[in-house]
Amino acid sequence: MKRLGRGERLLMDGATGSEIQKRGGDVLKGSTPEWLGAWSATANLESPDIVRAVHEDYLRVGAEILISNSFWTNRLRLEPIGQGDRWADYASAAGRIAVESRDSVKPDAYVFGGMAPPCAEKPDWKVPDAGFLGERVLFDLFAEEAGVLKKARVDAILPEYVGHIQDAVVAVEASATTGLPVFLGIRHVTNEGTMQYGEAIPELARALKGKPIAGVLLMCSQPDAATATLPGLRRAFDGPVGVYPNVGYMPLAPLRGKTVKEGINTLGVSAGDFAVRARAWVDMGAQIIGGCCGTGPEHIAALKPVVKG
Repeated sequence: MKRLGRGERLLMDGATGSEIQKRGGDVLKGSTPEWLGAWSATANLESPDIVRAVHEDYLRVGAEILISNSFWTNRLRLEPIGQGDRWADYASAAGRIAVESRDSVKPDAYVFGGMAPPCAEKPDWKVPDAGFLGERVLFDLFAEEAGVLKKARVDAILPEYVGHIQDAVVAVEASATTGLPVFLGIRHVTNEGTMQYGEAIPELARALKGKPIAGVLLMCSQPDAATATLPGLRRAFDGPVGVYPNVGYMPLAPLRGKTVKEGINTLGVSAGDFAVRARAWVDMGAQIIGGCCGTGPEHIAALKPVVKG
């Protein structure tokens, strides 16, 4: 927080789940054509060496922030694959592997404990998880997972892939029960500069005012959408801001009926292209810059001279 307060820029890692899949890890347990299952959560216990290698590769190319592989290590997301009672084991392993990777390769780097809302199946996706499940249920899911990650010695908590203002407030307040800095990752922003379902960025900033929030990041959005939304976020939010967009990765079958054997880069954004776009994010005031789905160590290596100067 001192470094960010001085105006420094920090380089975040790239995708974890899609990179695990590219390296042969099974991230599709319980998935259907319309449901992603528990995504990369099970890899923490089934393929820890792959998870560790992904983290270490990011550190070696210059990443200063790792996000633990705990995206959907909550009980609600693991229940459909029969692992709901072991959620804490998966979350703890995610934190431990990330921290050990950091300690062995780059001890002065930071580990953010990443965790997403459960994205419960519901008739109308415009309804927040907090509205569908209840704010208390969502609060408890975030708080208990954040507590496990704190015990694993992460440096900050990152509730990410949040798509609604109501969910954002609950996630921040629940994560803050750890006493660690809390950063917020907002998903799928639009080319019109709004949140996924049309909520305005200034409304988000007003809802977060006075809350224990250390920074707001735009994530898992197309690079152009991040570029369109970042100026409004910078104007509305007076703390550190950042971006870690995706490059259009499509998981393997059976999601959405795909039968391909490799992930598809649907946007065609190369590492070089990604770095070019990052120059605009730096100019717009982004202090934390990395990548999401489909990005790999090559993207983060290309970002380093842009982010660090």
